[in-house]
Amino acid sequence: MTITKLLAGAALAMTLMSGAAKAQDWLPEELNVPLSEITIGFSSLGAGVNSYVATYMDAFESYAAELGVNTVTLDSQADPARQSDQIRDLIAQQVDVMVIWPTNAVAVVPSVRAVHEAGIPVVITNSEIDETGADFFTTFTGPDDYTQAQTAGKLMAEGLSGEGKVVVIGGLPGYTVSQRREQGFRDAIAEYPGIEILDVQPGNWSREEAQSVMESYIVRFGDEIDGVYSADSDMGIGALAAVQAAVAEGTLPEDHEIVFTDCTLFGAAYDAIAAGDYYGSVLQSPIADARAAVEAAVLVAEGVEVEKIMHFDSPAVSAANISEIDRPTF
Repeated sequence: MTITKLLAGAALAMTLMSGAAKAQDWLPEELNVPLSEITIGFSSLGAGVNSYVATYMDAFESYAAELGVNTVTLDSQADPARQSDQIRDLIAQQVDVMVIWPTNAVAVVPSVRAVHEAGIPVVITNSEIDETGADFFTTFTGPDDYTQAQTAGKLMAEGLSGEGKVVVIGGLPGYTVSQRREQGFRDAIAEYPGIEILDVQPGNWSREEAQSVMESYIVRFGDEIDGVYSADSDMGIGALAAVQAAVAEGTLPEDHEIVFTDCTLFGAAYDAIAAGDYYGSVLQSPIADARAAVEAAVLVAEGVEVEKIMHFDSPAVSAANISEIDRPTF
């Protein structure tokens, strides 16, 4: 089974992983505007955040170029104030449609409102904004982070057989994805009274920071830790490295098993699952994510009515099905 088949539930992602996309599969037969005359303004989260974002941005630019659509891409470097300034710049450039990857769900709302009031339609990508901004964007494309976190929580409960103590490594504080991936996990394991969360600390989407957080957890809790949940597997791999180092140093007993789960499967976690060092993750493609945003932006620019919220499917990945899953390239 390929990643394409696993993501087949997404209307806009049907052809995303299979070479050059066929415009006739998702565009109207008669275009209101030639593709070459459409300019998409893109305020991104920041390519330096992690390899998922970097892969997304490459896919966004390459797919737009393949379609012949113009883009103006600005990198917010995960800074809400910088993103606000950049969105004002894109308004001034009078782009035809704007794609925004929010750095902060609440902080971005005034900027999204300004884009809406300027008469420019908005596509929110990857991370949903605060509900106070619901009237100011046309559509959202991306994963259902809450559901992904619930899936990771069920994997954790499965790996722990319903009992154990867990530490959590979150994403960027104030970021919608981080919040939903924490809440979804909490709600899932709330069904298992034998599982206790010892602490939650941010890893800021960084493998290195997550490793440092995990080292601190080991100092504080030692072999009380039975499970580690991370908001993505890049941070999960950082936590795994900290545990492996602690075992090598004798800080943790070699026979103490720790269950690792997360949202968003990275290549390194795929390898760790295959090797038996990591329990499970959730499949999410940055290429599908990016292409869905481009397609939504083009459809909106063409005047096509689209759904308000468009999520793609994110199945669980564990030793039980790892052989059926293509290894992520990021």
